[in-house]
Amino acid sequence: MIPPFRTEFTTAQKADFLTAAAGIVDSGRLTLGPYTRRLETAFTATAGTQYAIAVSSGTTAIEITLRALGLTGADILVPANTNYATAEAVLRAGARPVLYDAGLAATLDAIDAARTPATRAVILVHLGGHITPDLDKITDYCTTHNLLVVEDAAHAHGSSTGGRPAGSLGAAAAFSTFATKILTTGEGGLITTDDPHLADLARQYRDQGKNEDGHNTVFGSAWRLPELSAALGLVQLTTTPTPMQRAHDLLRTYAQRIRHPQVSVPFEPGHRYSGHKAIIQLPSRTLRDHLRRHLTAAGITPARGVYDNPLHHQPALGLTGAYPLADHFADTHLCLPLWLGLTPDQQHRVIDTVNAWNPPAA
Repeated sequence: MIPPFRTEFTTAQKADFLTAAAGIVDSGRLTLGPYTRRLETAFTATAGTQYAIAVSSGTTAIEITLRALGLTGADILVPANTNYATAEAVLRAGARPVLYDAGLAATLDAIDAARTPATRAVILVHLGGHITPDLDKITDYCTTHNLLVVEDAAHAHGSSTGGRPAGSLGAAAAFSTFATKILTTGEGGLITTDDPHLADLARQYRDQGKNEDGHNTVFGSAWRLPELSAALGLVQLTTTPTPMQRAHDLLRTYAQRIRHPQVSVPFEPGHRYSGHKAIIQLPSRTLRDHLRRHLTAAGITPARGVYDNPLHHQPALGLTGAYPLADHFADTHLCLPLWLGLTPDQQHRVIDTVNAWNPPAA
């Protein structure tokens, strides 16, 4: 069987991490130490920003960002097609999530239709590492209407459009370094920004609201990233090629070699992708499910959808409404196997199986 995903590290990465781990344990500095600072410095090059702040999770990264931007009490536009955590973070920051319809990527029309008089920010989710083609239109619109752009870049380490990296496209961005991400610290996240005041506030929020004098000046929490986690992330960023480069190359191979007329592989030549998910799209749910069975019968386990249940179908949130773009995307996409150790033979087998698929007659 070819599994959908597997977490793997190279021999060199494992050796470097074990050396770092021994040094951390010997030092007795288990949090907010030199490895956290080195990870943050290294990640600014990936995100193209002046500052990066390591925190305990991607969800925390969003919440801290919204708090630091002073958005408590505001309406914040959130795509219906995203992870529960995006809306959860908005709620925990004391703001109100207002859904806009979205499939793979945000559109200006959907954002404009959802905007309320109390809207102060728009969250753009780079789903599977895909940055919206409407980015310039959306950012111009937000400038005109005095709205902040916040990136949920949980999937987008190393993604870019027109040479502009994810993480540098708005007021701030939140990345996840959870176990399934291309760059992983097991649990964790990063905030990126060019705003020194926001960066300073984010560091306070992650450390129970303490400033440099040890006074608790904002209502933060224990949102720190352990040094051992930071070291694991750092050894990946200093690997050549980086995990993001390797994943992008795997995704490009899928895009170039899948030729089935019923299968679409979203891939724009001018974009760079994180490779977090190898998304393919089918014309209908029936065809999607048939292809899933075809792959499984051939010993290939496709991943589940990026998100099978858009936010308006999540009972805990209570966010109801009609969002046809989100529902259509959830019903018609599939994620092919993708991880850093995927071999050429394995990937070619997946590609050949997709290309040989005989879909049912309409």
